[in-house]
Amino acid sequence: MIPKQVARASYLALIALQTAWHALLPAPAGSGSWLLAGLATLPLLLPAGGVWRGSLRSMTWAGYLVMLYLVIGVTEAWANPGQRTPALLQVLLVAVFVGSVLAYSRRRVSS
Repeated sequence: MIPKQVARASYLALIALQTAWHALLPAPAGSGSWLLAGLATLPLLLPAGGVWRGSLRSMTWAGYLVMLYLVIGVTEAWANPGQRTPALLQVLLVAVFVGSVLAYSRRRVSS
């Protein structure tokens, strides 16, 4: 799988995770709040079109944005044992996205 496809898949999975975690998972693993799910998903939708098209600039900005989700994931995994699994999944998806964007940018620059 090429890095652009991995970046797309991990970004879409991160968007889906926000909805599942905050709106669909019952307590203690989630909050059951559609409002919180919308607020958590909305920032990720801003660069989604550029990420889907493979725009390196959009992927870079999305990389900066997902660092906030990395911090939230690590904090939730540390402080809230009930939400540890979705929080660590969020951390993993952020790491995969950032790594694939780095690999994609290396390929684009070197070619």
